Formats: sequence, structure tokens, C-alpha cells
Amino acid sequence: MVEPIEQLEAMSRLGENWDGYGAAAPQAEIIELAQEFVGLLNSMLARSSDVPAEFHVSPTRVGGILIDWEDDVIEHEMELSPDGSIGFLHHNKGTGEIATRKFSACDRAVVVPGLLQELRELLPAA
Repeated sequence: MVEPIEQLEAMSRLGENWDGYGAAAPQAEIIELAQEFVGLLNSMLARSSDVPAEFHVSPTRVGGILIDWEDDVIEHEMELSPDGSIGFLHHNKGTGEIATRKFSACDRAVVVPGLLQELRELLPAA
């Protein structure tokens, strides 16, 4: 099975209209941010006693990346959009409750490329 990081690298080779229905190619900076986020989650979960999460990544039709994973209780989705916004959806499998949060493009300076990588590198030292 292909790892999410490898899938994200392959997405960098997608061109415009990759799905035959006019989908935009994922942007390089969005792919890089997705790689860093997946790496950060992998590092955090490796230190956890919980069952490791399985990640799925996919390109969106508008040039972004969707990352989803779940644990015993919650299904998570994170969408990195080409406009710089980042959206989260968390679905509690037991209660059915859904929580969403979106960081707009004007908040983008909070998560700059390299920040998540820096955090991931600090985790093993902690």
C-alpha cells in the first residue's frame, strides 16, 4: 500500500484537468503543507499508546488536498484549500456530533510552510 507522503509526492505530477472534468492541479505549497501535517501527525501518534491512525490523502477538484483519518472515537477531515484556508471537520462516531472549524486565508501567516516540519522535528527530543 502506498504511504500518504508518497501519494502527496505523486500529486505534484498531476496536471490541470487531472480527472477529465476540469479539476485544478494541486498547488505545490499546498502539497508541501499537507506533507508536513501528515508527518507531524505520524510523529505525534507514534508517541501515543493509541492504535495508529490510517491516513488517506486525496486531491480536491479546486487544487487543494483533503486529509482524513480516524481513531476509535472520532473521524477527522482536514482540507487545505488553494486560497490559503484550512478547514477541519470532526465527527464523533458515538454521539454523531460534528464540529467544524475553518481558518481563513487572512489567518494563513499563523501556519507558514516549515512550521509544522519544525514542530515535528522537536517532538522526538521532548
